[in-house]
Amino acid sequence: MNFNQLQYFTELVLQGSFTKAANRLGISQPALSQQINKLEQELNYKLIDRLKKPLVLTPEGEVLLERIEEVTKLMDSLKDIAIELEETIKGELKVGIIPTLAPYFVPMFINDINQRYPGLKLIVEEVVTEDILSNLKLGELDAGIISTPVKVSGIQFTPLFYERFFLYISDRHPLFSHEEINLNEFDLHDLWYLKEGNCFQNQVNELCSLAKTPVEGQNLVYYSNSIESLRRIVETRKGMTFIPELATAGVAPEYEDMVKPIAGNQPLREISLAVSRVHSKKKLLDRFVEVVLDNLPERMKTKPESGIVSTNLSF
Repeated sequence: MNFNQLQYFTELVLQGSFTKAANRLGISQPALSQQINKLEQELNYKLIDRLKKPLVLTPEGEVLLERIEEVTKLMDSLKDIAIELEETIKGELKVGIIPTLAPYFVPMFINDINQRYPGLKLIVEEVVTEDILSNLKLGELDAGIISTPVKVSGIQFTPLFYERFFLYISDRHPLFSHEEINLNEFDLHDLWYLKEGNCFQNQVNELCSLAKTPVEGQNLVYYSNSIESLRRIVETRKGMTFIPELATAGVAPEYEDMVKPIAGNQPLREISLAVSRVHSKKKLLDRFVEVVLDNLPERMKTKPESGIVSTNLSF
């Protein structure tokens, strides 16, 4: 086994086909196939299920890929030793943040972090949970901020804060006159949804399981990736939607009465920092988290005894 073979295997996984990987590596497809076969022979187990299309890794191949990624990150971390030893905070930090959080969360700390650490180049990407976890493993992100709990190997999670769910209800909806909403007292016919597969939507589905009436026969079904789009729909077409706590700060004064708390034990989502099990840039990450926490209300940093809504995500 040699390092080139491991690189070939990693590129094959990234590209998803022998042809694409061979082109990227600048070698022939038979040569790539031969190297993968040699690697499998040396390891004495199959890495790829060649009977399935598109390319699928065997369980052993999944474990090997995870180990290769750990070794690669350890090698990359050697480059960051000088940065870790310096007293000044400088360098580049790539952070992925889920779209249902980023538009409301980033403005809270961005000016502060620029003022405190002008030498820190922070690159923020709005990325869905699945891609954040994948990019963390591949080393394309240094950290992610997502809703948890999530079941995934090779990733460490540190809870940062907890935000409540609210309902955003049209002033023409019968429930608008209520000061707070009981989830077991409303039906779902007028509820607008985020696109399926979004972790926020998975949590909304959990909340909706308490409602007494299932969704049937809607005249218009509008699946969106944007909470802001759903808010606009509610404002113009009636109905209601769920929004996270930080999103309520951006509601215009004339629409503030449309934000309704949920009665009883208020449901919350847990927001966590996600990093690869083997990662560098600890010093930069620590400073980043420090600034983030300094700009959050104290009550949001206290873990509740109950009420955290499951994401139902497993990778």
